[in-house]
Amino acid sequence: MKKGRFLLIAVLFSSILLVYGCGEDGGVTPSTVDELIKQGWAKLEAGNNADASADFKAAIGLSADTNEAYLGLGWAELRQSHAGLAENAFETYLAKFSDSNDAKAGLALAYHAQDKFEDATDKDAIDMAEEVLSSDPSWNFSPHDPNIDYRDIALVLAESYYETADFSQSLTVVQQYFDGTFNPDLGTDEGRAQLAQKLRDLYTG
Repeated sequence: MKKGRFLLIAVLFSSILLVYGCGEDGGVTPSTVDELIKQGWAKLEAGNNADASADFKAAIGLSADTNEAYLGLGWAELRQSHAGLAENAFETYLAKFSDSNDAKAGLALAYHAQDKFEDATDKDAIDMAEEVLSSDPSWNFSPHDPNIDYRDIALVLAESYYETADFSQSLTVVQQYFDGTFNPDLGTDEGRAQLAQKLRDLYTG
């Protein structure tokens, strides 16, 4: 398994913020929507999340219909632990591109960060995570960051089930995606504690 689910740690616990330099792209100021979006993605890929947000917002300012900028903005805000802002951006994007697993994956993380695990009347972390995993079991956020992948979403799903006291489903996800030999007795307090510890261990890699 990959070392450190860094995005999950930053988003779910809001305790680790990555600090990066802020390049100027050769001092050239982009003047079109497409240029701003291209520069925004480049900054996101380099880890310059605040600058990426600024570029995507500038693109939206030039054209509110530039849908790709909402996707980029969602991920840039998510990486800054601004889950509510990320949620708004992803939902705006999904209103026109309802099949986007990149947006659904980000939305699953944003919902989870706000403890929106399960909602009988609205979308939630479980819904989004299940939609991504059923649509593309090997999903990753390529080409922008292929290190963010289906295992992050599976972990969100397992944790969300645990938080809703659906321990059996949580264990099923853990066994399917991470450790098929892990089989605590969920009928006991000790077994549920073992599952909780397993989830913590998976977060830290």
